Amino acid sequence: MNDYPMLHFLMRWGKLAAACLALAVLAAGVWGALSSGQWLWAVAGAVVAVVGYALAMSYVELIRVIVDMLLPKP
Repeated sequence: MNDYPMLHFLMRWGKLAAACLALAVLAAGVWGALSSGQWLWAVAGAVVAVVGYALAMSYVELIRVIVDMLLPKP
């Protein structure tokens, strides 16, 4: 696993990174709604945050499957 630092990073911090990404998108949508006065930005930010979280988590799970199946155990 030492030869693959990005896989190690995603195994350890992937869920947190996906959640932080989703929260950042949601915060951007709320900020856009507050600064423009159009609440459609908040709704759009929430939808994009949910879809982005689902996509990021599917990637993290794919990495976990790859690591479990293909990399040798120490």
